Amino acid sequence: MTGNNVTIKDVAREAGVSFKTVSNVINGNDDQMRAETKDRVKDAIDRLGYRVNRSARALKTGRTGIIGLGVSDFDQPFEGHLANAITRVARARGYAVIVSIYGKDAASREEFAASSRRINADGWALLYEEPLDVDSPLFRQDHPVVLISDYSAQNRYDVVTMPNADAARTATMWLLGHDAKTIGFIGAPSELFSDRYANDSERESAILTAVEGNAALRLQGFIQAVRSCGGTVNWKYIMPCDRMTGLGGSAAAFDLIQRGDLPDALLCVNDAVAIGAISTLDKSGIRVPQDVQVCGFDNIPDGEFSTPPLTTIDPHIDEYATMAVDALIKRINGQDSAPNVYTSGFQLLERRSTLPA
Repeated sequence: MTGNNVTIKDVAREAGVSFKTVSNVINGNDDQMRAETKDRVKDAIDRLGYRVNRSARALKTGRTGIIGLGVSDFDQPFEGHLANAITRVARARGYAVIVSIYGKDAASREEFAASSRRINADGWALLYEEPLDVDSPLFRQDHPVVLISDYSAQNRYDVVTMPNADAARTATMWLLGHDAKTIGFIGAPSELFSDRYANDSERESAILTAVEGNAALRLQGFIQAVRSCGGTVNWKYIMPCDRMTGLGGSAAAFDLIQRGDLPDALLCVNDAVAIGAISTLDKSGIRVPQDVQVCGFDNIPDGEFSTPPLTTIDPHIDEYATMAVDALIKRINGQDSAPNVYTSGFQLLERRSTLPA
């Protein structure tokens, strides 16, 4: 038997389960199923080389077996990291994934809305990095939508998010416990430094009352940690980034160096920013971690191979992707309950960009 000839009944016979059980595993309807049973079905699928007959499925069910992943662009490595994780999880559920860039301007989003209807995916997961605009063409879909976002969906869609404030608070406390008496933050929202805020007290108040946005929430966790240790936030060490990329991190670190007074440690809003900051520190003769410790956020693969390897918050990207895919599949399968918010776990990964305990 080859993968093209294997049927669900063959898989059920091999695994010693019912046809319906195999179907539930393939379609992601296995929340209440014992882990041992799921593993047995997946092992049988792998051994027999079973592949979903997508043409037959589409004719029978009106579904294509395709999940769409929409991203604004690929200007930082996290998007690619997430796309890989989403694809791995979706394939394990019997779905293919198509990735489309929806862009950052109205024309690009109109084009995406039209093309997404032609693709006719069963549902779309959208990596959304700004406050929700319910009138956006991104949401003119004929199929279910799940947001992967650090912004509120206004109770319109399921949202998969990260524990931004909690994780940043943990990282800051950890740095304070590793010989860092002064800590800076790179990647603060740029609007904090506009004329809207008259002083640092107003900036801090705005961040502490923020409820969305990864830069704001990660800075919020940073401020909370400093305060909980009896310290005050020194805003000369809080640096904005126009773009949360390596270039943005490099530019922010350069501006900080030009001021002539560096903190003992830097918490960066993401790993791309942290790697850019490390590069500029190194070029300026500032040693990491001996002179300045650096911690990132996201645990992208590049961080492990930076010089030195980057200490970071791991937001459990596989769990994050699994929650997004499973939430979308449930909606595809007709779940019509109130929208949910799913939050991944996290852990701090200690590498050599920070001092050892």
